[in-house]
Amino acid sequence: MSASLLLAIALWPPALASHTMVYHDDLEMVVMFAGSDDTRSPTNVLWGWDGASWHRLHDGGPPARIHTGIAYDRPRGRLVVYGGIESRDRSFADTWEWDGDTWLERPSLPEGPGIRDHHAMAYDAQSELTVLWGGQDADDHYVSETWGWDGNAWTVLARESPSVRGTHRLAYDPRRATTVLFGGWGPDGQYGDSWEWGGRRWRPLNVAGPSPRGATRFAYDTERGELVLFGGLQERAHLADTWILRDGVWSEAEVSGPSARNVHAMAYDSKRQRVVIYGGIGADGRLDDLHEWDGTRWLEIERPVP
Repeated sequence: MSASLLLAIALWPPALASHTMVYHDDLEMVVMFAGSDDTRSPTNVLWGWDGASWHRLHDGGPPARIHTGIAYDRPRGRLVVYGGIESRDRSFADTWEWDGDTWLERPSLPEGPGIRDHHAMAYDAQSELTVLWGGQDADDHYVSETWGWDGNAWTVLARESPSVRGTHRLAYDPRRATTVLFGGWGPDGQYGDSWEWGGRRWRPLNVAGPSPRGATRFAYDTERGELVLFGGLQERAHLADTWILRDGVWSEAEVSGPSARNVHAMAYDSKRQRVVIYGGIGADGRLDDLHEWDGTRWLEIERPVP
């Protein structure tokens, strides 16, 4: 059983799935954007979690969506959002930035990634670029280019890469100065492979690790120098395992924690040194629970009873 902490929280987000989460250094909060709620309606609310309470930071901005990409450009103090999908009939090829107060849509250029959903993004501090990889295009075809956003334009960084896929994850590992890719779905099924992007090319990590899966999530714990992965979907089975990647080697953490789920959101709160999980889809549908990893165990932050 997880340890439980009961906090007096005035606001609480709805149950969400296919949303995104990153840590915002200037606000000293984990911020959460988009996703579909318990009515399966896409949202565009920006939430912030400071470790004691939720804050509704912004309504509006980018149109409501799911399966978008997000990253935090620390030197510029900007959230970067690209693409996503609202419905089968509406997908996006837009770039948005949030400066802590206002959402700004950046000009769409023909040489950008184009319509994209189920992709992944991370800010690569070594190259000072937001890196975008993979996903699906307007025809639901898997794509494989590596793109970089410098705050003004998107540039193709590489065309040779891991096998095409979507629902994978990216996270930056500052110890190795690489961006890590894991898992996802592709035309040949699910993947359980790990890759590193060093700024010029992708390199496979030929190590055993988590089982093949899609819609998993992970976050890099800078205090402990390790990447923490939780859950995902293997075929139709929701997963509840916790894995640690440290110095290029995976190990499974023998702990209990959140219930099995996929398409949840995860981020590392560097001020509080906690990995945060919110929501996702489990066996009984969308979830509205909040959990934190302190390096050794999962803590459930209980929603107060009205």
